[in-house]
Amino acid sequence: MRRLTTSALRVLFLAGVAACSSSPAPSQDPTPQAAAGVRPGDSIVVKVYGEPDYSGAAGVDARGRVVLPVLGEIGVQGRTAESLSDSLKTAYRKYLTNPSIEIKVLRRVSVQGEVARSGLYPADATITIGDLISLAGGITTNGNRNKVMLLRDNQVIVSALGPGTVLQNSPVQSGDQIFVPQRSWMSRNGQTFFVAALSVTTAVLVAVLVRR
Repeated sequence: MRRLTTSALRVLFLAGVAACSSSPAPSQDPTPQAAAGVRPGDSIVVKVYGEPDYSGAAGVDARGRVVLPVLGEIGVQGRTAESLSDSLKTAYRKYLTNPSIEIKVLRRVSVQGEVARSGLYPADATITIGDLISLAGGITTNGNRNKVMLLRDNQVIVSALGPGTVLQNSPVQSGDQIFVPQRSWMSRNGQTFFVAALSVTTAVLVAVLVRR
């Protein structure tokens, strides 16, 4: 078996030190976008205070329409929660006195990869990527939080989603996947590599000194 020279061991030792001391550059958020409106696949949660019969959740169909109590089928595609709330207040005034309405838009997003609980999550469009990952139990010790990816139809849309990115201000759509990849082998095993290289180097140095 071929023995490593002292120079080769020193190179390995220095590589281990560099791997353990270096840290990945912080991830950058994708280019800020205007707040995205409702899309097919989303859900609309309508809460009319004091009126449970008028409240409830409705899925947005492929035509961008939902069915709401009393009002029936209406178009919502491209609308924000704020504009929908204003419109519904006006529409429900025909049936209610001064209605108070709260609207939530939910994205249906899959969280996969190095997270504690992979799965499909209906997420409030006003939460952040970090909040969404927290719903999935957070990133595991092997996960690379600087390379969180947005996948759509198995294609990478964004390769470094920042944890503070708000869903409605991002490219995230219902049906998308948030994927947390593993850290590199050296990043995950650098400390073990460093200890092993240090032990071998120490043994070689002792052997050299003993021979002298």
